[in-house]
Parts: sequence; C-alpha cells; structure tokens
Amino acid sequence: MAKILVILEQEQEIKCALDRAIDIATITGADIHVLIYCYENLSWMNDVFDMIENLRIKDQLIQQKEVWWKKYITAYSTTISITHEIIWEKYFVDAVLTHCEQHKYDFYVKKGHRSESFLHTPSDWLLLRESKIPSYIAVEQQTGKDGKSVLLALDLMASSREKRQLNQKLLTFGFDFAEKMSLAIHCCFAISPPGVLTDFGPDKAQEYYKKIEASACKNANLLLEEFNIPPENIHIKMGTPNEVIDSISCQHHAGGVIIGSMGKKLLAGKVIGNTCEGVLHVTKKDMIVLGL
Repeated sequence: MAKILVILEQEQEIKCALDRAIDIATITGADIHVLIYCYENLSWMNDVFDMIENLRIKDQLIQQKEVWWKKYITAYSTTISITHEIIWEKYFVDAVLTHCEQHKYDFYVKKGHRSESFLHTPSDWLLLRESKIPSYIAVEQQTGKDGKSVLLALDLMASSREKRQLNQKLLTFGFDFAEKMSLAIHCCFAISPPGVLTDFGPDKAQEYYKKIEASACKNANLLLEEFNIPPENIHIKMGTPNEVIDSISCQHHAGGVIIGSMGKKLLAGKVIGNTCEGVLHVTKKDMIVLGL
C-alpha cells in the first residue's frame, strides 16, 4: 500500500475520513494526500466587480481554506507524510475523478452520507458509482469492539462474466487489505428467495434456500480454495443482502465491509439501486466499495 487519497468537503468538521486514513497509513506505511474542496459561486459579482476584483476574492477564499486546514491538522501529531491541495471546482465529483486519473492511489477515503431522495444523489454515491479506484466510505463512530475483522461480501451464485470478475477483484483486494492490517477475514453471501415463493408458504422458501445453499457452498469451496479460510468464517444466510451483511458484520465485530458495485447509473441506479448502496443505508460500518 503506497498512497491514500483523503477527500474533505467544504467546512467538514468531522475528522473520521482523515482519522481512518491515518490509522491505515500508520500500519501500512502509506503516504496520505488530502484533497480539500473549496468553491463559491461568484458569478453574481460580475455585474458588481471587475475581473481582477473577482480573482482577488477567489484568492481570499482559498487562503481562508488554507488557514482552516492548518487549524484542522494541528489536532494530529504524526510522522506520516501528509500533503494537501485545495481545488476550486464547481463540479466536485468530476474534479475528484479527474484527479484520480492523473495520480496513483490505492483507494480514496471519504466521510459517508446516508440519505438520498429520488431526485438527489450525494457526492459519495456518485463517486463510488464512477470511481476507478476503491472507495472507502468512513462512518463517524464505531464501537470499541469493532476492528477485529473485515467482512467480504461475495456473490457465490455469480453467473455473468462481469460478476465473476468482480468476485476475483474483491478477493484480491480483500485478502491483501486484511493481511496488511492484520485482520481476520469473513466472507458472506445472502440468499434472497423470490417474493413469489411467499405465496406458497414457508416450506417452499426453505426448500429454495436449501438448494441455493448447497450450490453456494460448492461454489465457495472452489472460489476460496486457495485462501485457506476457516469454514466458520464463511457465512451463507437467508435474507436480504442489507440484513445479512449488517447482521454478520455486527456479530463478528467487523471494522469494515468490502463489497462490489456493478455501477448502475442514471434512472436504473436510482430506482433499482446497487446492493452496496442499500447496505450503505443501514450499516454503521466503514465500507470499501470496488467496481469493475
């Protein structure tokens, strides 16, 4: 692990993103680069001030952000290499994606927001849908017992080439991360019976679960053969992915959940939603999201 990007939004006081990056960098020896967002719409001043005055006001706002950063970073006493830059961009997500294309990072860390209406998508959701590098979404608080393990959410019934590729990507990243952080690793898969089975009673749902469980166990043995995971660390449960992932991560005091995203966008992404976005709604764990 060489370099971690931390994204700080304007006037963000909660330090969980930088805290988490420093915790990881302390163990792995990675460097940290902080990207600080700074932007104000100054177009209304075009009719009041000339261009030179507008540039001066912009420079003042950037300097204020520099002062804010110096105060912000004083709470930390660390020998880790932490650099920073302030970006002035109206479209913050586009600016971050461009920055990541131009520089090499293992992943970015950002404080998570857990609310979305049909017509509004928070910036972290836009980023995790579009990002070419893993997205580490940090929560504000975790319990004192958290951090003993990491939970890897796999699709053990993956049928498409893309989903199988995503499984391999999750395994490669997940085991490397767990090894570097000295964490136990757990794997989980949720079996969600089709809703129509409820019309036929619980026996039909249980029959479906048993058949899928047998296939998922067989696939798990093949997929995880080279990783030497103890059988008790492989969890195949019936329920929605949201419920299963949240329940198992809490039961085993996972500090984070590593999950894949197929990157549904536009209307499909809003109405259908990705599993990782559904989990983001309910979990109080850090999430690392990988896309193809």
